[in-house]
Amino acid sequence: MKYKIFTYGTLMRNQVNHHLLVNNRCKYLYDAVLNGYVLYDTPGNYPAAVKMEGHKVYGEVYEVHVPAKQEIDILEEVGVLYDCVEVTVESKSCKENVLFYEYIQSTQGMKMRELNGKWTPLI
Repeated sequence: MKYKIFTYGTLMRNQVNHHLLVNNRCKYLYDAVLNGYVLYDTPGNYPAAVKMEGHKVYGEVYEVHVPAKQEIDILEEVGVLYDCVEVTVESKSCKENVLFYEYIQSTQGMKMRELNGKWTPLI
């Protein structure tokens, strides 16, 4: 079974957890934007995306197989930090439903990332 997953943080190219996608031979499909979400900086230096109208998050869509999806679920602490939900993303050539890791903890005290919806780690 294959899934399409929208990544917006540490799993993207040139980020600290991208090796998980590379090691599992996940296929990069395209860059995309997710409307209606905003990014927050967590104390752990990874992003938290939560619903907020008028904002957008930029990221990458990958095709992944079951073993990679299971590893990503563990990394994202599904059910604790994030839920894996279906959302609609847009690219230059398509609009489609994909899976996405939505932050489910409180963002109180976190700083909203206002740099155009693109996440880069704070150094």
